[in-house]
Amino acid sequence: MKNLIDDVKRHTSKIIPGYEYIKTQKVYIPFKKITIECQIRKVSELNLFFESILRLIEISVKKIVEISEILGVSDDIIKEAVVDMVNINYVFVSEGIITITEKGKLALKTKQTIDIKKYYLQDLIVDMVTGSIYDLDSIRLSKPQRRSVVLEEVINVDNEYLDMNFKKINNAYQLQQKNNSVFENDAIINEIYKIIGISYSELCYFENSIYIYKSESSNELLFDLSNDSNDKYKNEFYNQLKDSYRPCQEYFFEKNRTLINKTTKRNTEKELNRLLQTKALKELLFSDEVNDEKMFSSFTQDRYSLNDSEYLSYFYYPKAFQYNEIYICSDNLGRLISNELCYQIKIISNNTPIYIIYNKNEYKIKDSIGYFFNEHKENLHFIPKDTVGENSICFYPDVIMDLQEQIVTAFDKPISYLQISCTFNKEFITNKISEIIRKYNLSEFKENRKKENKKSLKKAN
Repeated sequence: MKNLIDDVKRHTSKIIPGYEYIKTQKVYIPFKKITIECQIRKVSELNLFFESILRLIEISVKKIVEISEILGVSDDIIKEAVVDMVNINYVFVSEGIITITEKGKLALKTKQTIDIKKYYLQDLIVDMVTGSIYDLDSIRLSKPQRRSVVLEEVINVDNEYLDMNFKKINNAYQLQQKNNSVFENDAIINEIYKIIGISYSELCYFENSIYIYKSESSNELLFDLSNDSNDKYKNEFYNQLKDSYRPCQEYFFEKNRTLINKTTKRNTEKELNRLLQTKALKELLFSDEVNDEKMFSSFTQDRYSLNDSEYLSYFYYPKAFQYNEIYICSDNLGRLISNELCYQIKIISNNTPIYIIYNKNEYKIKDSIGYFFNEHKENLHFIPKDTVGENSICFYPDVIMDLQEQIVTAFDKPISYLQISCTFNKEFITNKISEIIRKYNLSEFKENRKKENKKSLKKAN
């Protein structure tokens, strides 16, 4: 039970006085991977051997044989050194005479060697909302799904942006050099000399969460984003929601007219009691002075869910309760199923019967079921019906969750959210499941499945 509660806590938003949590919405923040073509300037101490040769050349010792005799090394070693110095334009050779260049004179004067070369700075990523630059490994990227809410890019990563952020880019380069260096770097200076431009870019996304709250005294909504210093994401999200035809609006606002026009009775005594119990539990959840027994007792009282994906935690931690069966009833199964949920359903169905009752007339629901559940599971049963009057998940006989879609308004547009009632009263649960079994003829369905399984066993033997 403790692991289950800890998982629920991890996905539960903070308490904001005067507001009621209603929804968590994933939002994808645009980032851009970039590779920058630039020139690097590396300043190092002048090689002592080069310095000795240059000083001899400067005092008119200009032949390899003469230099070799004075330094006491072979002609071949002197020749190799001279070739290297020709390549870096410290000297030139004509008819066997070595002459020092202006660059060589400067190196001798400063006792430093300056090397400028082309370099491709990789593994950088730009936040396309804030403009901040990060090392690629520091950002955990995610891929938006088909119906994801995605923020539009704000920043234009062009030469002007690169010039404005020269110092940050140079710092990123130097940090990479430091992290990648096995040995101590002998460079006095190792920095970007000039930025040429972007040689490669790729748009990608970081998954963030918006916690949506509703005022307890009005219809005002409040948005709170995680990982959002100075509210930059929140402010930009507001801006894009208010504008017309921005990409983030596509799947944030509700389009289902039947759901939008649905009216729901609220503020019943039962609902208010659940709300009070939920508030009390949330305060306990974030308290440091509560024992496990009190937490377990409060957690299993009739209440609302602490977040709109609490039911997922029950699938992730099936040992928290000793349930015998799982019943899922949904008139809108396509909205409920996800990669995470379906993966856990397949695992649990290895040992526990799961019955999924769904509306067979729901748009493309057969395709969705075929996509998520593409292999036969003996304990996993799909039961199509013309209509389904419930939207619930029951971990029988321990808890039943009633999932009701509700509507609130922001910027004069509808937003849907799940209001989930959690009931732990076993008598209520038993009666409710008996009603579902009668309503959808599940007794007959179960009996037929038993007969089919017996026939399969006989054939196998």
